Amino acid sequence: MSTQLIEKLLPALEKMEWPQAPEATEQGRQAYMVGLERLDEYDGDVKLLSSALRAFQSGNSKPYACAGVAYTLLMAAQESDGSYAPAGLAESMKWLEQAQELAPDILEINVIEAMIYAGHGRDEDARLVLDYLQEADPYNYQLAKAEIAYWKQQGDVDQITYWFHEAAKAADNVPQRLRMRARLGDFYFEQHQLDEALAIYKEAIHFDNRNARLWHKISVIYWQQDNIDEAEKVNQQTLRLQADYGPAVKLHEAIKARKQEGHRTGRLFG
Repeated sequence: MSTQLIEKLLPALEKMEWPQAPEATEQGRQAYMVGLERLDEYDGDVKLLSSALRAFQSGNSKPYACAGVAYTLLMAAQESDGSYAPAGLAESMKWLEQAQELAPDILEINVIEAMIYAGHGRDEDARLVLDYLQEADPYNYQLAKAEIAYWKQQGDVDQITYWFHEAAKAADNVPQRLRMRARLGDFYFEQHQLDEALAIYKEAIHFDNRNARLWHKISVIYWQQDNIDEAEKVNQQTLRLQADYGPAVKLHEAIKARKQEGHRTGRLFG
């Protein structure tokens, strides 16, 4: 899937007009950060990739724009199982090298190198870059995110959890902090730690109660815990917020079928 996406992205990138100003300007940095925020929301929706690329385009700074493209390709290269399409990693490195040639000492750019190495399985190289950057700024949000990516490749649950907490603490704003907390919930869910995931999602909903996807994640946990009444209640809230949200519609049908089956069983033995 990601290989096909990379194949579609590459010709589109060639057609786009990219900034040629060689300076790493503050305007470029701000546009870069906006683009990274959009990529943080990426969950397979190609529109978010396009939106991020437009942000990188707007900064009038070649090093930041090239770094933004590198990060976009890195996100697009990630498979659902956490691995990366090699072609995407290779193209990401090409764009990153252009950025580093013009701006070799910017941490928020250089973290991408560690993430590419981690995706390739070059663990020692990734760790070397991360340790160097930790000496420069150990409380950096983007660096904490790179640590999460590194430890996910290692499969170290304790370190992954630790760096999610560190990323939340290092966040530059409330949306970043909430996003890291929600991602920690996702990680707990992947580890089948449903009670921990539920607690995190409920905390996030307290601050973002119109987020249909968060509500859906809560309903899925209730469903998996066989708490059908709560799953139905939360699913209804999800659909009130976004009636056409596909996963929630499917869950609604599953809940409906389960309850109908229960009614039939009740009549049979009643």
